[in-house]
Amino acid sequence: MSDKIHIEANTVMETLVMPLYGRATCSKKFPDAFPDKVAEEIIDKIDYDFSKLHYADITTLSWAVRKYVFCRLARKYLKKHPNATIINLGCGADDSFPEVDNGRCRWINLDLPDIISAREKLFTLREREKNVAMSAFDTKWFDEIETSPEDGLFAICGGVLYYFDKAENKKLLTAMAQRFPKGGICFDAVNSMGMKKSNDVVKKSGNSDSMLVFPIEDAEKELLPWSDRFESVVNHKLPDVLLKSKRISWITKLILKMGVKMKTMQLVELSFR
Repeated sequence: MSDKIHIEANTVMETLVMPLYGRATCSKKFPDAFPDKVAEEIIDKIDYDFSKLHYADITTLSWAVRKYVFCRLARKYLKKHPNATIINLGCGADDSFPEVDNGRCRWINLDLPDIISAREKLFTLREREKNVAMSAFDTKWFDEIETSPEDGLFAICGGVLYYFDKAENKKLLTAMAQRFPKGGICFDAVNSMGMKKSNDVVKKSGNSDSMLVFPIEDAEKELLPWSDRFESVVNHKLPDVLLKSKRISWITKLILKMGVKMKTMQLVELSFR
């Protein structure tokens, strides 16, 4: 009997492991830029036919870049707030805690109950880490945070917000800013062009439940007016490790750079007052 965890096609578990597989692939293919031994180890524990996947480097690198930038921003926040809570909103199968942990912070993985249940088959909780089975848009999760304004809170939120409309996102982000002063959140976003391209792919796949609905053209201009509790909005560039990598082709770098320049790929950091 195999000790590997079996993943059925067309299930929640399958959607969980796609970005994980992408990061593991980048770790093996581009170890000079995005080493991710945790992703490699977890993928090796999964019984799934990964040979049917044919992701381009652009796609797998976008997952790796997102994790790299988000971890960097979380570590930066912890330098000023070493006792903070870091919450991974819509965590899926992301396991960034080891790369961010400063030995003092608390970490929360938050996602829907079925996803947390699936996740618990893949990961063992560490000290100062816990799972919360709840929607990111259910602000009852605020009560799960054992932190003070002095300690702080920083959220990472990958692959989530653009699936929900403006009203839902505004309600969540303004409520967070009110409840967690001096906190912040980083998330990925797309503009209208990026949303159209993504939705065209989704339509061809027949999965109408995965349509993007919230584009951002100018994050600072559009988000700052939402609340006087918002201090700043920064759209981050590609990390130097990608641009300096000798293993990543120049054409792949160029396409990713154009994506960031044209804002079809955005890595947004929102800080609260």
